[in-house]
Amino acid sequence: MSMESHITLRSLPRENLKGKPLRTAALTIVVTLLSLALFAGSMLSMNLDNGMRSMERRLGADLMVVPQNSASQAEALLTSGSPGTFYFTRDVASAISKADGVAQSTEQVYISSLAASCCSSKLQIIGYDPATDFVIQPWLSSQFDGDVKDGQIVAGAGVNVSADGTIELYGRDWPVVAQLASTGTSLDNSVFVNRATVPQMVEASAQVSHRVMPAEYARKAVSAVLIKVADGYDPHMVARSITRLDSSYGKLGFVYPGGITASTKVSLGSLVGYTAIVVAVLWVMGVIVLLAVFFSSVNERKREFASLRIMGATRGMLRGVIVREALIVSLAGSVIGVALASLIVFPFSTLIGRQLQLPYLQAGPLVVIGMIALAVACSVAICVAASMLAMRRLARPEAYMTLREGQ
Repeated sequence: MSMESHITLRSLPRENLKGKPLRTAALTIVVTLLSLALFAGSMLSMNLDNGMRSMERRLGADLMVVPQNSASQAEALLTSGSPGTFYFTRDVASAISKADGVAQSTEQVYISSLAASCCSSKLQIIGYDPATDFVIQPWLSSQFDGDVKDGQIVAGAGVNVSADGTIELYGRDWPVVAQLASTGTSLDNSVFVNRATVPQMVEASAQVSHRVMPAEYARKAVSAVLIKVADGYDPHMVARSITRLDSSYGKLGFVYPGGITASTKVSLGSLVGYTAIVVAVLWVMGVIVLLAVFFSSVNERKREFASLRIMGATRGMLRGVIVREALIVSLAGSVIGVALASLIVFPFSTLIGRQLQLPYLQAGPLVVIGMIALAVACSVAICVAASMLAMRRLARPEAYMTLREGQ
């Protein structure tokens, strides 16, 4: 009998779990699903929020003026990262910069590389003017100490750079002087060059396939004028003042980054809301299943518990047996759930962001560790709480009466 008492105190929870493999498997699966849903849902929401904040920081301008019929392309470039090539000329850009309400303006040139043997991948090439830029340069300077010289490239986080530090574009290897940290936006799949490098890109494209733009436009093409509006003006007022500069300017495209951010926030909020509902429903169902399994287990084990009471086990010892069983199951299930979620969330983060068509930026390691701990702790806590609720049945009948019922 002393051996039985020893087993009760030390090994009984583990032996009980081994003896009831179906019940143990059911509990483990439920806890696995709970932790998987909580961790994956939390990481998804957090990464989307990180991407949204990163996008707000990177847009930088209040108004973006683009050529006729190019507004949708420009919006796609900012949000989904779809590469594109479109442009007007520098004389138009110069006139726009003088419009009423323009406090600061800068020009950018967008070129889409080819998805062909001449290029390592299809990228968005962004040419900017370091002398006037207020959108890209502050961000680059925070991670790259130096000037981007003619013929050099700064690569986004999602760009594949070869071992020798170059990228192949239009059949030519371009030196990469820096690779930026991930932003969760389309900029991760872009490369940045100074304005003087754009004609070199255009000429290189002509050598391998077709010119991305006519040679005469290489030095005067402008894809977008990014504007910071003056105090007392709003972007729509400035857009109207630009259209009044020339009758042909009414056909220009106007993109409002603030509006893009607002609509993206709405989409993000809806997705996060749906995710929260799904996680909540799964948890409610999981808790119900856990309670049902634990209550059923307690009813089935009345004779076992009564026998242990007769051998001298206290109610506290019986509670300890159930709690340790719940701890073993919940720890195993929560670790498995977090591991399975990690196999989805981390390796496929780029694919997730692309499929959602929303800015998606992976959280840092400390935040991830914190979320792992939270998911495990919550899963363990709910499993133990369910077992303790079921144990309240043990406090009702006396052990001897329970034994007699079992007989």
